[in-house]
Amino acid sequence: MGKQIAGILLSIFVLFSCVSCSQPVNSEQTQPATMIDVQIVYKNNQICYSIIENGDETSLYMFNAAAQPIYDIYGLSATAADLQPGMKVSLSYDGYILETYPLQFSGVSEIRVTDLGANSVEFLSSMISGMFPSSTPAEIEQWEITFSGDEFLNAKEKRALEFFLNEKWEGTAIKVEPKDEEKRKNAGRINVTTTNNKDETVTLTVNIASGLPDQAPMERTMTVHLEKGKWTM
Repeated sequence: MGKQIAGILLSIFVLFSCVSCSQPVNSEQTQPATMIDVQIVYKNNQICYSIIENGDETSLYMFNAAAQPIYDIYGLSATAADLQPGMKVSLSYDGYILETYPLQFSGVSEIRVTDLGANSVEFLSSMISGMFPSSTPAEIEQWEITFSGDEFLNAKEKRALEFFLNEKWEGTAIKVEPKDEEKRKNAGRINVTTTNNKDETVTLTVNIASGLPDQAPMERTMTVHLEKGKWTM
């Protein structure tokens, strides 16, 4: 009798073990997140606009930092308010890209700051826009921005600058380093000249020529240095 009871109990144990083994696994718990390294170039409230660090792709991306686990460069807990233009971050998302403009990372689940970088796009955008105190860029149908001297923005950052000035200067078109077929005869022209100095400062000269007969060219020169990821005078 004891052997029969033991046999029945063993059969029940094996049955339940097999049932538990056959239970489906929650795919959401096992699907690994996709990670990508990006640099934030602009921020509007909790929406961060970024460029991909590796490779040659110049597309602009955005992601929502609201209510996400965020960690600073030391691995300490942070908030969306702590994220600043110039910061480089490692972004975890679900692997999907929404085809908005700019493109958007879907299902962001974690943001980790990896480096401070430099807020070059935001800084130069503000510097150029600040040179129009009494006139509006919209008086000109198209502005063409060119660069000379030492590099201040890379190709990805130039595309980001083009996007943000187009957003900011409604009523006109902005072309950064335009191709020959994109150039217009009566376009306003902005040239940014950069000089890297021996004391690790950078001298920036911005020359703006609208081409309008009643507007003389404007020029501004300033020497700046990078401090904790921000360009300051």
